[in-house]
Amino acid sequence: MGNIGGFSSLSGVSGMGFTWLFGALGAISLSLYGLSLGRTRAVMSLLAIYVAFTLDRLFPYLSEIQKIVSIDIADYWIRVGFFLAAYILVFIIFNLSFLRKRFSSLEFSLFGILLISLLQLGFIISIIFSYLPNELTLKWSFGIYNYLATQQALFFWAIAPLPALLFLRSK
Repeated sequence: MGNIGGFSSLSGVSGMGFTWLFGALGAISLSLYGLSLGRTRAVMSLLAIYVAFTLDRLFPYLSEIQKIVSIDIADYWIRVGFFLAAYILVFIIFNLSFLRKRFSSLEFSLFGILLISLLQLGFIISIIFSYLPNELTLKWSFGIYNYLATQQALFFWAIAPLPALLFLRSK
């Protein structure tokens, strides 16, 4: 059978160490997320990201919220928390609104759902990284800082889902 010590050579398969393993795990997780979310909710989730991002950028009372929070929390964590709370709230509102019925009548392909899920994840990560300081984003971006944490990357992740919506139709 061979020995288990041979598995250590797998870390050099792509020259990136175990980064490829995390990438594969991320791809599987993304696929499961997209399939469990479903067709209708995938599009509503994408719309909720846009609305939450806009609300966060335009929200004039963030400094007051930071003053109210008496715990010693960095400002960027408050921004991340506000964005995620806005996203969850908007997603719930969209699920309870007429949009759910409107989108549920459309037919989407499996490839389209997975594509939208990938773009959603990239967009959310890019938004969160835009709030964090460079030291954290460099540490947490696993060597793909330029693709997730720059202003150009944020612009790409914000624009990319729009033409991808064309691929959602199955017929």
